[in-house]
Amino acid sequence: MLIIVESPTKARKIQSILKSKTMSTVGHFKDLPESSLGVDLSSYQPNFVYHDRKKDLPRELRKAAQGETVMLAGDPDREGYAISNHVFEEVHEVAKACLRLEIFEVTEKGLKEALARAVPFEKTNAGLYHAFLGRRVGDRLVGYLLSPQASRDLRGKFSVGRVQSPAVRLVVDREREIRAFVPAPYWVLSILLDKEGTRFSARHLRGKFEVQEEAQAIVEAIKGERFALAEKVQRRETRQSPKPPFTTVDLQAAAAARLKLPPEQTMRLAQALFEQGLITYHRTDSVRMADEFIAELRSFLTGTLGARYLPEKPNRFASKNSQAEAHEGIRPTHMHSLSEIATLISREGLTPEHARLYDLIFRRAVASQMAQAVYDATTLVFDVAGEKFKANGRVLKFDGFLKVYSDSEEEKEPRGEEDPLQALPEVAVGELVPKLGETLDEKKTKPPGRFTFGSLVKELERLEIGRPSTYASITKNITDRGYVREEKGKVVPLPPGETLVDYLREQHPWVIDYDLTRRMEGFLDLVVENKETWQRFCKGVHAKMGYAKPVERGEGGGPSEGQLRYARALAEKLKLELPESALKSGREISAWIDAAKNPAKPEPKKPAAGKTAARPARKTARGKKS
Repeated sequence: MLIIVESPTKARKIQSILKSKTMSTVGHFKDLPESSLGVDLSSYQPNFVYHDRKKDLPRELRKAAQGETVMLAGDPDREGYAISNHVFEEVHEVAKACLRLEIFEVTEKGLKEALARAVPFEKTNAGLYHAFLGRRVGDRLVGYLLSPQASRDLRGKFSVGRVQSPAVRLVVDREREIRAFVPAPYWVLSILLDKEGTRFSARHLRGKFEVQEEAQAIVEAIKGERFALAEKVQRRETRQSPKPPFTTVDLQAAAAARLKLPPEQTMRLAQALFEQGLITYHRTDSVRMADEFIAELRSFLTGTLGARYLPEKPNRFASKNSQAEAHEGIRPTHMHSLSEIATLISREGLTPEHARLYDLIFRRAVASQMAQAVYDATTLVFDVAGEKFKANGRVLKFDGFLKVYSDSEEEKEPRGEEDPLQALPEVAVGELVPKLGETLDEKKTKPPGRFTFGSLVKELERLEIGRPSTYASITKNITDRGYVREEKGKVVPLPPGETLVDYLREQHPWVIDYDLTRRMEGFLDLVVENKETWQRFCKGVHAKMGYAKPVERGEGGGPSEGQLRYARALAEKLKLELPESALKSGREISAWIDAAKNPAKPEPKKPAAGKTAARPARKTARGKKS
């Protein structure tokens, strides 16, 4: 038996457990060429080529697979299936048999279960590979045809992406919303009360006053009152439930909030934890945990914390995506005490950073099967000279899952003006409580908060843009390409990002249309289900670009349609003349755009009264790879 995986680390781990032959491809070993489009535009068939550093790998794979039962064990997702498919194409003629091996945890138990589930590769769902083809070819069409056009039109190096560009738009639009925000003042009226040495505040039931004079009039009306009459006393028990185990997106968001890790680093650390057999597969939409692990976890908790920290029945969570239920959420592969984490991580040759992420995953998974936290909540309503004031209090009665994991740090956005929670004394209806004074605080409305990388991936998930497995690469790409950067934990756009979004909004709005991007992802899901074809997906993407073709090297000529539209819009906006010569030369129109956008340079001439530039015949947008 020969097991072929993506990662050398995983290969070594599997070999040490099963004592079987293993090989690794070290990720993809063939892809579209870097120097050309690599796609037949009549059929959208890709021309995959071997990576320069892996040209000998196919021969090595065929040699090793000769007469063997080959287990194709790429990661259990579309990318992993694609790698397995490429290996299958190389070895199926020389191998005794080829089976698909989906490994969700690199442990002896997990590997044996995977081997028991292995099926002939020919009987697996080819829709996974077809969806990979659709995404890869579709993304190549967008990047290869639109990036050169944007670079030429904007006189710089710009990259357009089917998913990355909408992500940049999110950051740009949020920043502009913040810039345009005008704070509005409002006032909050509170009274300070004292019950036998316990001081607490009560807020006017109106909450916010937008007119200061109205609030001030109430202050004057109650100023002389020495007591507040308790009109309503409500005591109740409230419960807080634990959250489910991490999905990929939730892990990235929590790691960004708690550990200050960007998504790309989180996924790199999680990959190592998975390959060393410490956690289950980390690219998942599921929040399910195996019944066997839940039983192990409940037994462990009973022995360490006692039965009162367990719910009567295991907690069950529903995944957003019903197809995800075949997988599990991210969890540790076995139970142990928290004090063992450092030793466990060190034994596997990993770092303190891995330990911090593992601790987060471990706590979240354990807490998901613990009892609810219980609070005693109290609401008091007082009357002062006919004005109503409310005080809220909450006291933790039983910590439950909070003993292991509290998610309060993951609150990303302020939730507005809320009544403060405080310790409240015993008060009876009809009781007069001494009033010490009143306060009228002026506050201002706040703009929406900037994204963190964690909240950005959550927003991408909410809009159904991209897939959880791609979010880490998206955030890395838009950072590396200079479109956004992180400042004090927040994601802010850079000038090239704003320039690109403005250009795409004007010239190719479909690229940054959230709903269209979402529907494209939905189309790829239909391809996985064999209800649609990857070729139709690619044709749809290509149609959005007017079936454009790449410009061959050395081919010059007139301006692109995008340049013409952009230049005309700029001329109209700035009330400038667009010369006839510029309408016939891509180079000259680029120079005109540059001069129009940069006041320091000689400005284009303004048109004479009643004179406008002629409109040439419509041309098809073209572009070449820069």
